[in-house]
Amino acid sequence: MLRVVFLCWLGVALNACVSRPTPVGYAGRVVSLTDSLLACGWSDTVRLGKLHSGEVAVSRLQIANHAPQAVVISSFERSCGCVAFSFEESPLLPGQTRELTLTFDSRGLWGWQFKSLDIRFAGAARPWRIFVDVDVK
Repeated sequence: MLRVVFLCWLGVALNACVSRPTPVGYAGRVVSLTDSLLACGWSDTVRLGKLHSGEVAVSRLQIANHAPQAVVISSFERSCGCVAFSFEESPLLPGQTRELTLTFDSRGLWGWQFKSLDIRFAGAARPWRIFVDVDVK
């Protein structure tokens, strides 16, 4: 009986040491870029929840190009220096997906914060507007 218990424990211990493959894919927010979104614009709100003053929050957004042409982010405007935006500057070809990173720095801020970020694509009629909603304690 002791031998069976030991073998079961050994099997569990060895199973815990085996590396498992990480899942492929993206579990976060994915926006499908189409001709209609380029023509009409788009908006969404990123809710970062509650932060303590001085904390930095990062949110990642994936864009998938389902438009028939390549797109390029030509510029962006932010309502506050507390919002940072990073992206790869090369063209996003049809069928490709790319990650955009939005960072919110709460240093010196208190209370409810509602900021905006406008992303302009070359040739698009209207920008994409992302609102950032944060409660800084």
